[in-house]
Amino acid sequence: MPDLGTLARVVFFLFVVVLAGALGGLTAGGAGSTPIDGDVNAPSFNADDSVATVPEQSGDLTMAADAEGKEIVIDTAHSASIDREALAPIVTTLTENGATVTFHLGPRAEGQPLNDSLSEADALVVLGGGSTYTDAQLDGLRAFTDAGGRVLVMDEPEKASGSTALLSLSTGESSVPSPLAPMLSQYGLATDNGYLYTQGEETLNYRAVAGTPTGDADLTEGVDRAVFYEATPVTGGETVLTAEETTLSQTRREGSYGVVVRSDNVVAVGDTSVATQEFLRRADNEQLVGNLLDFLVSGEKSPENAPNG
Repeated sequence: MPDLGTLARVVFFLFVVVLAGALGGLTAGGAGSTPIDGDVNAPSFNADDSVATVPEQSGDLTMAADAEGKEIVIDTAHSASIDREALAPIVTTLTENGATVTFHLGPRAEGQPLNDSLSEADALVVLGGGSTYTDAQLDGLRAFTDAGGRVLVMDEPEKASGSTALLSLSTGESSVPSPLAPMLSQYGLATDNGYLYTQGEETLNYRAVAGTPTGDADLTEGVDRAVFYEATPVTGGETVLTAEETTLSQTRREGSYGVVVRSDNVVAVGDTSVATQEFLRRADNEQLVGNLLDFLVSGEKSPENAPNG
C-alpha cells in the first residue's frame, strides 16, 4: 500500500496534466478566439497579394489627407492569426479615398517576397507579430523607410501557450517577447512583454485603458482620449499618447506608459484592437485611426522603387 507522500505526488502530477490540457485547449480555440476561415470570399480578402476592393462592411471612419494613387500594403504574412474581417473599416476608408490596398501573404502562401511588395508601395501596415522578419527583409524595410515610405506597426502582448502557459502560473509571466522586436529595434522602438490594466472608471473592463495626447499635433488632432484593450507599452521615439495611472502586468507597477509613439516614418501602437470594428467607435478612436491613415498616405517616397533588390 503506497504511503501518503507517494499518493500526494501522484495526485499533484495528475492535476498538472489536466491543467496543462485545459490551458492548451483555451489557447488553441477557447473563448474569445476568432479562427480565420480559409474560404473567405470577400473581395478585400482575396489571396496571392491581391488588390483589396471596398467591402460591404464600413465603420464611421474618415480621413483628411488625399490618398489618391497611394498603395498601402497590409502584411499578413508576419501577423499572428489576424481576423481580416476586422480590418474592413481601414480597407474601406483607404480605398474610398483613392488608395489601393493589397495584402502581403508571403512566399509560403504563393505570394511575392516582402521586398518586392514594398518596392511598389507607399506605406506598410503590420498588425501583430506572428513571426520575425529575416535580415534581408529588415534591410528592405530600412531602405523603404529611408526613402520616405511610411510604416504603421500595431502590436500587443504575445500570449503564452501550452507548457509556456503552465510555466507562467508559477513565474507570474503572462506573455513572451514579440517577434516584431528586431524590426522595431532598428528604429529605436520596443514593446513590453506585459499588458496594461486599470481599476479606474474609464471602462467596464480592467484591461481597457485610456490614452491621452502628449505630443505630435498631426497624430493627435481631434483626439482627447482613446481607448486601448490589453495594450502593451511602447518605448522609444516620440511619445504621442500616454496611458496614465495604469499598471503593467509584468511588474505590477502603476505609472504612465506610452501606447503610441513615432520615430520619423514609423509609428508604433501597443494595441491592434483600437482599429477594429469593435473598438473603433469608443471615445476618440475613430479620430485617432483616421489620423494614422493620414500618416500612412502623407509620405513621399524617393526613389519610388525602394527597396530595389
